[in-house]
Amino acid sequence: MFISVVVAVRNEAQHIEKCIQSLFSQDHPDFEVIVVDGMSGDGTYQKLQELQKTYPFTLLRNQQRNAAAGRNRGIEAARAEVIAFIDGDAAAYPDWLRTIARTLEKYQVAGVGGPDLLPEDSIYKSRAIARVMTSPLARGGKLNPSTQHTMEDGTSYVDHIPTCNLALRRGVVEEVGMFDEKFVKGQDLELNYRIRRAGHRLLYSSQIRVVHYRKQHIREFARQIYKWAKAKVAITKKHGMRGLLSHIYLWPAYLLLVLLLGIAVFIVFNALSLFMVLLFLGGIFYTLTVGLEAARLSWHHRDARLFGYAALLLPGVHICYAYGALYALARRRVW
Repeated sequence: MFISVVVAVRNEAQHIEKCIQSLFSQDHPDFEVIVVDGMSGDGTYQKLQELQKTYPFTLLRNQQRNAAAGRNRGIEAARAEVIAFIDGDAAAYPDWLRTIARTLEKYQVAGVGGPDLLPEDSIYKSRAIARVMTSPLARGGKLNPSTQHTMEDGTSYVDHIPTCNLALRRGVVEEVGMFDEKFVKGQDLELNYRIRRAGHRLLYSSQIRVVHYRKQHIREFARQIYKWAKAKVAITKKHGMRGLLSHIYLWPAYLLLVLLLGIAVFIVFNALSLFMVLLFLGGIFYTLTVGLEAARLSWHHRDARLFGYAALLLPGVHICYAYGALYALARRRVW
């Protein structure tokens, strides 16, 4: 099976060499690599030009800079009927393409993908962020269609596979359309939504493996959560309220609505002090829930330091997501 690998990259000078080396260390014999640089300003493009002297990949420029446009340029240049995607800050296992081909031959699905595992040389902060994001309290558990942070074993049909580790049949992309270039974030989730709505299936396999470097700073991580929230609201605005997941995306708005209605009701019945007591008890319950989950993560990973990170990051995820979702809902155009 001939496979086109598309890497949309911007400002990944630190990791891009590992990504390219991993692609040209594949044990699958028949593939091409197309790298699309989004006008990087950190020397990524120059490093790619140097790497071209060793590795025979196609190098393109993406004037629009965003990842959706970069992946679309890669799809347009691709020659294969199967197009695999990986991020510039990820590296594939040597059997990545072979496992993709074998899985697509076995299952009649639109696309396949797998986990993005932690690199062995990750700094502790990135490792802590990744471990916290495996928590149902951070990612929404079964209510989140994404497989990105599950790190689960086995094979299952899913609603979303992120483009850090995804392969799609070209015919399906031609049928439903390419990535929506209006989306700054969440383009893969929106495309996967259209694929599923068209009646196709996506398969997650824990054997299709890449390692993926996580954010190294809390501020970068918070910004990422904020953008993910905006993307999910953008999907809801584009496609409407279809299914439970769209409602889950909007939980901050529902929570705010319940809070405002509660205040109004208790004011009408002259019981605002009771509302404040209930709100205080709710705060205690939330704090205990976060504390217990932080303790569970710390015990599960045998890492005492993780408790402090989890106790900080879990509320951070909720606050950043709520802010991003409410901001996007309040605006006519999300991006």
